[in-house]
Amino acid sequence: MRARSLLVTVWGDTIRPLGGEIALASLIRLMAPLDLTPRAVRAAVTRMARQGWLRPRRVGRRAFYALTPSGEWRVEQGVRRVYRLGPEAWDGRWRLLTYTIPEGRRADRDRLRRELTWLGLGPLSRSTWLTPHDLSPILTELVSSRGLRADAALFEARHLGVDGEPALVRRCWDLDAIASRYRDFLTATRPRAEALRRRMQARRLSEAGCFAAKIRLVHEYRKFLFVDPGLPDVLLPPRWPGRDAARLFQATYEMLAPPAGRFVAGVGLSAP
Repeated sequence: MRARSLLVTVWGDTIRPLGGEIALASLIRLMAPLDLTPRAVRAAVTRMARQGWLRPRRVGRRAFYALTPSGEWRVEQGVRRVYRLGPEAWDGRWRLLTYTIPEGRRADRDRLRRELTWLGLGPLSRSTWLTPHDLSPILTELVSSRGLRADAALFEARHLGVDGEPALVRRCWDLDAIASRYRDFLTATRPRAEALRRRMQARRLSEAGCFAAKIRLVHEYRKFLFVDPGLPDVLLPPRWPGRDAARLFQATYEMLAPPAGRFVAGVGLSAP
């Protein structure tokens, strides 16, 4: 696991709910159970600050870090989807974002496509993306913050195609590939969760170990943000494995959270 990617997971899961800012020394202690050296943590923090994710603040000789507004926005959208307890009801409408970005701004166009994919939209065509979720405020904020407001348009519509919603969904998302990823997650995580349960019952897993196991669980589950749009049940095939994966994730997370929280409390995240 890359240090930078793990830091994003820890920020969304642990640091953000406790105020959002942390001393570099505390962050180094927090990441130690994940086998990250102080040097690796410092390098990852420096890289994230250079990329616009983090902003530094100094108090005397101590360095503190918090998410920038753009970093906060991205982490917030991930948190909203990772910890969602169940599928959202669907109102039968689709939200479509279309754009016309010239070839001379290819970097802006490619970046927008990556962010739309991460938000769970699917490509109806190269310049038209859709979602069943009411993400209108989020999409408006996205194109505005990227300076693309004049190049994009947002619509709300109903699908009138003769093949119905299943054909539209499969045109925009590869459900078979997503289902296969979920089954792999279930196959790998079920025995791990049971092994963790036995170790906790035998008191052979420390609080730091519970924290590391919880973060690795979230980190693995967070990867589905890049492939699964989180479609409502009515748009999914029967016995969708994503539901079993969500229940397993939630149960394992809740098992690990109390001792993991005690470890975090011992590290101390408060900022001056």
